[in-house]
Amino acid sequence: CMKKGTKLNEVFDRLKKMLDTIESIDGIDFAVSSKYGYVTSCPSNLGTGMRASVHVKIPNLTADGTETAAKKVCKPLGLSVRGTGGEHTPIGADGTVDISPSSRLFIKERDIIAKLYSGVQELMVEEKKAPPRR
Repeated sequence: CMKKGTKLNEVFDRLKKMLDTIESIDGIDFAVSSKYGYVTSCPSNLGTGMRASVHVKIPNLTADGTETAAKKVCKPLGLSVRGTGGEHTPIGADGTVDISPSSRLFIKERDIIAKLYSGVQELMVEEKKAPPRR
């Protein structure tokens, strides 16, 4: 589920409604463990199957054309930085990057959203402190 804007809970609510609808269809079963959660195609998402991310513009932290400074800020916040096209893709020319929580293994969906929300708030504080892009 994707949506432009700043309301993470709206995207999550839409995703939850869609998943509840799919799981209610007779004959559709998912691989799920009571101990580990849902089994997904990506081992890093075991437990939830959800990767939440946002695209944010941080032109000051990416003024050198790389995400190096952004990663330095994000790592202690428990966030990952990637290009807007996913892993191993370049950041946007305007400083737009994809931000997501680093931890997804054995974590609850609500904790993923909370980590993303609080982490992006802190990231934006650091963006405002960084020297303006020229």
